[in-house]
Amino acid sequence: MEKIINTILKQNTTLFGINPKVEKINVGFTNTIYSIDDSFMVKICTNNDNENAFQKEIEFYKTNKENNLIPKLYYSSTDKKYIPYFYEIIEKIDGVSLYNVWHTFNETQREEIIKQLCIAMKCIHSNIGESYDWTKRIKDQFLSLYEKAKQLNIFSTEEQTLLDYTYTKFGNYLKSNDFVLIHNDLHFDNIFFNDGKIKLIDFERSMYAPRDFELDILYRMIRKPWKFASEETEPYTDLSDYSNIMSYIEKYYPELVNIPNLYKRLAIYDIVYFLKHLIQHPNIKELKYDVLLATKKIALKD
Repeated sequence: MEKIINTILKQNTTLFGINPKVEKINVGFTNTIYSIDDSFMVKICTNNDNENAFQKEIEFYKTNKENNLIPKLYYSSTDKKYIPYFYEIIEKIDGVSLYNVWHTFNETQREEIIKQLCIAMKCIHSNIGESYDWTKRIKDQFLSLYEKAKQLNIFSTEEQTLLDYTYTKFGNYLKSNDFVLIHNDLHFDNIFFNDGKIKLIDFERSMYAPRDFELDILYRMIRKPWKFASEETEPYTDLSDYSNIMSYIEKYYPELVNIPNLYKRLAIYDIVYFLKHLIQHPNIKELKYDVLLATKKIALKD
């Protein structure tokens, strides 16, 4: 990779100058990342299977270039003419994951952070997408997973009856005509904090979807914050520290919360999410409990 990064540096001397300080800070299965002069990040997609997601992130940056709560994109390349990989050059973000500091904040500070998050989400969601059949998309995901679960004999006959009944209710709650660009991976590990300000990172899962789908992961994190924390920050996750987040979102971004059947919709998203993980780990009782709990929320009369 030394030859690759050197070629990138030579092609971008207007940004980096001559002989900049280069430090490899991460080597993963999908991307290799370098810090340049502690001011820039060069992110190289070294796994070809991740190119679609990587390109999605580049498009996200371009679409949201006026959003100052995300890193600035300086340059990107996907043509592979001189470099055999997709790559991007972005602003290096100082600070730490919000998980590292959330437990140290008082409620006034937490409200201010969520206010900033709402501003960032509003900016992202200002990008309007074309409508498509959201109900069918979620139904198809559920049916595919449910069939695998039945093959694994995960659910009893009584539990399958409940799931079958709940599925008939999906169409009542999932109809959507408000399609916007969403981050689609919002949890505190993807929000950096520095000197009172936040920056959002990691846009490879971004997509056009109903506005409320932005809450899918965020609302799940609020209820199970330890599930999305790193091993280092998990000990600091106290459920009570997250109890007011939804009320802050309602205050600063009411359009995101005041959606018909919001919590029924979020419960349907929960079913799909937990069912996917349950199939991968069929002996984890907590995952089965989470699927059935969400299922019962749908089955309950309004």
